[in-house]
Amino acid sequence: MTKPTSEQWIDDLRAYCRSLNIDTADLYKVVSDLKVAPMIRGKSFEFSVSNQLAKVLPAKDWTVSKPIMNAQTGIHDVDVMVVHKASKTVVSVECKLAGKGMFKVDRKSGDYIVPVKCMRSRTTKTPAKVNASAKLLGVTPAQFLAHSDQYRCTQFHIVITSLGNAFYETVEDEEGNPAYKFQPTEAGVEFITRLQPPAGVDIQEFVYSACYVVRSEDIAVSPASGVACRKGDCMQKTNCGFIPNYPVINFGLVNKLASGKIPTPTNHWVEIKKCLPIFESFIP
Repeated sequence: MTKPTSEQWIDDLRAYCRSLNIDTADLYKVVSDLKVAPMIRGKSFEFSVSNQLAKVLPAKDWTVSKPIMNAQTGIHDVDVMVVHKASKTVVSVECKLAGKGMFKVDRKSGDYIVPVKCMRSRTTKTPAKVNASAKLLGVTPAQFLAHSDQYRCTQFHIVITSLGNAFYETVEDEEGNPAYKFQPTEAGVEFITRLQPPAGVDIQEFVYSACYVVRSEDIAVSPASGVACRKGDCMQKTNCGFIPNYPVINFGLVNKLASGKIPTPTNHWVEIKKCLPIFESFIP
């Protein structure tokens, strides 16, 4: 008799823990550790994006896959790979969560703002690696060092984010240990409500699934995007081609949103369900 899939993952997890000498009794403590949880959530999001894109992009025209790669310094791994079948065009997708707890209503503009954490986790400082990485990106070593924790827009075609993480905070659990908790502010709840979650849907699940898509070149520093660089050592403040550590999704003025109108990004980002034209823009 075939064992139900709902139980198979438990056996698989036990076997995996045994293979790495991880005591299953400690597994919860391991995965809930604040150093580990962000990595798990980030990796999980990649699979979530892959699944969503497979539903959004017509299967007759597109193939969506989640490559398993062993990333090395200087070689950028692909989170999700999308291929247009007819033209063989490959579109690489970078998956980045919103900045933790960073949803805000901008004090000056009054806009709903969601910053997206989009930065390199591995920095390169040794001369040999700096030179190699700079050559790979088509910049000088000095330019690379000025942006050592940033991506260049040529490293991937598209960025996809989830709004969910913008409403998480680090709090103490029942035992007094630090833990991540979905805890939107009053303004955050108002914003989520304006996005009109379907009746009966948990808002935590809703905002996690609320994904937005943008071309990397539209959030990188350039005259066309209008994005400026804030790095102190940058020598091309308006045209360096690097993506800021926290590009923002701007949902527009709070007080200009008519009653019942769903907030929509005003700066290139689009809902994942409407992303087909973005992928089609890469077809020769």
